[in-house]
Amino acid sequence: MGESELPPQTAEEGEKRRVGPKRSEASTHAVLAAAYTELSEHGWRGFSVDRVAKNAKASKQTIYRWWKSAASLAVDAALATLAGKSAAPSTSNDVRDRISALIEPMLVAVRTGDGAHAWRGALLAAADDQEAGETFRAWFSENVKIPLRHILAEQALKGSIRRDWDIDLATELLFGPVWHRLIAMRGPVPEVYSRRLVESVLKALSPG
Repeated sequence: MGESELPPQTAEEGEKRRVGPKRSEASTHAVLAAAYTELSEHGWRGFSVDRVAKNAKASKQTIYRWWKSAASLAVDAALATLAGKSAAPSTSNDVRDRISALIEPMLVAVRTGDGAHAWRGALLAAADDQEAGETFRAWFSENVKIPLRHILAEQALKGSIRRDWDIDLATELLFGPVWHRLIAMRGPVPEVYSRRLVESVLKALSPG
């Protein structure tokens, strides 16, 4: 069993997980911070739960109880960097500003320190593990996809974009280039990138 895999749990262990003590906020923060550092320094393929436990001064048993897999821990660690940073609804009337506000928190995290390496690892972890993937998709839907759907529906009613717009196409146009830069090209994400991505989406959805 690799270090990035947690041991399979028995039914008894699963029951203990459900009825076990609540997480300590300080310990949870320490584990997530250590996991994010681990992703930044070693990536997903080199991710070690042993090192996370050691650096967080937490037992592996605690980590096993709180996260079902190393991949879930890795994704939670990346998403934790966005806690409290989700964009508030933009007060601007410019649709470009409103859509940019949805994606900018994540792009800032990617550009900060070793964020690109850590987020690359988290995305690979989400791709490798079903539950971790579901966690990421749930975050993405709530914080990006649903708000974007509301904005585009409003723009369609105004005639600013096509009435047959597709939310999946819009999100792929918006984030596909980011995933490509992070994972395939391993390149930087420029500060002006969010605005350029929004322009490309609105151009693709233009009514004429």
